[in-house]
Amino acid sequence: MGDYPFLQQCAEKIAEEIAGSGDSSRCFFQLVTYSGHGPFIIPDEYKRISFSPGMPEVLNNYLTAANYTDYAIGKFIERLQEEGLFDETMIVVTGDHEGLAYLRQSLCETKEGGGLVSPFEYTPFIVINSPVGMRYEKVMGQVDIYSTLLDLTGLDDYGWKGMGQSILDPSHLGVAAIWNLTIAGDTTGICPEAIERMKQSWRISDLMIRGDYFRSDF
Repeated sequence: MGDYPFLQQCAEKIAEEIAGSGDSSRCFFQLVTYSGHGPFIIPDEYKRISFSPGMPEVLNNYLTAANYTDYAIGKFIERLQEEGLFDETMIVVTGDHEGLAYLRQSLCETKEGGGLVSPFEYTPFIVINSPVGMRYEKVMGQVDIYSTLLDLTGLDDYGWKGMGQSILDPSHLGVAAIWNLTIAGDTTGICPEAIERMKQSWRISDLMIRGDYFRSDF
């Protein structure tokens, strides 16, 4: 199933769930899209853009798939607006890893990819209807997303604060440990203890996921 029909079904289910809840309590929904995942091959009927024959095939496929997913997300938002849900909904767009992996560097060196493909392995973190308007120019880690969302939703008294740090916190260091435990961002002036804590947070978070730490029967 492509991202467009998937997200349309999700919007329908969300509207039904909220209508059936009978109150105005907060709900959380996690929707995992797939069309934008490697190898980025989508059916012809989903393709909305095209490129010149000189475009590297993998970049062509990547941009075409990304455009389709962007379109599907846009239509999902339109559906929430039609259902009267958009104004009271905070939408977060992010990813669990970057897309181009080992192909990134070689694509940066092509005429078509140079200046278009970033040399950095970042994933997006976009918040629509955020109560705080900002553009964060430094580095944050995936481990910081949960803590940031607690801040944005006003759940300051929630029991589990996460392993990261909210980017709304002025003391956020603007760096992050990545999958190979190297540090992304400018570490100038950051003490070794803080760097080690970031690395440990990654390791501990991974153990918590693999061990299903939050299972109900724990």
